[in-house]
Amino acid sequence: MWMSVNGSKMAQTGMLHDEHHLSTVNVTDDREACPKHWVAALVQVHSEKSVSKKLQSLGIENWVPTQSEIHQWSDRRKKIERVVIPMVVFIRVENSAIKELTYHSFIHKLLTAPGQRTPAIIPDAQIENLKFMLGQAEAQVEIKDRIFRTGDHVCIVRGPLKGLEGELCKVESGKSMVAVQVDCLGYACISIDKADLVVK
Repeated sequence: MWMSVNGSKMAQTGMLHDEHHLSTVNVTDDREACPKHWVAALVQVHSEKSVSKKLQSLGIENWVPTQSEIHQWSDRRKKIERVVIPMVVFIRVENSAIKELTYHSFIHKLLTAPGQRTPAIIPDAQIENLKFMLGQAEAQVEIKDRIFRTGDHVCIVRGPLKGLEGELCKVESGKSMVAVQVDCLGYACISIDKADLVVK
């Protein structure tokens, strides 16, 4: 953003002698200079809402995904806010403040992407989509692990086989079978933890 300053006014102070000259000053919006990003913090079980309140008291923007549900007992009904992602609180801070979050005793750690050591940055659009879903959905929303499909081209990001690429030939609950083609012979297959894979 650029701001124009009237030259004739500046001339009165002796800074400019040309009445028609304009000087420009580069003014940067604080929001542009220090953009905020969403990260996911791992907290103790059943402490999501209390951690959220602590962060709010510190002036730190955060969000605990919840969904309204009606619980029915024999003698009564009660509306509750179910925590959709147990042990996770989303926090929105500037890059320079991300590391400082782990200094708080109530935050266990910040979640990272597979194969990475730095906290994963979650796009604003993904958070907004999740908020919309939770606010409008009539059915229960559940969080599932990354979805892999047979035939996906994947890369192993952890362990002794890190860097190996192949084709996903079998998908199960905890493990996946990765195949590496060997011309004229077929495929060499190995079982790999899904947490150690990314789709290329």
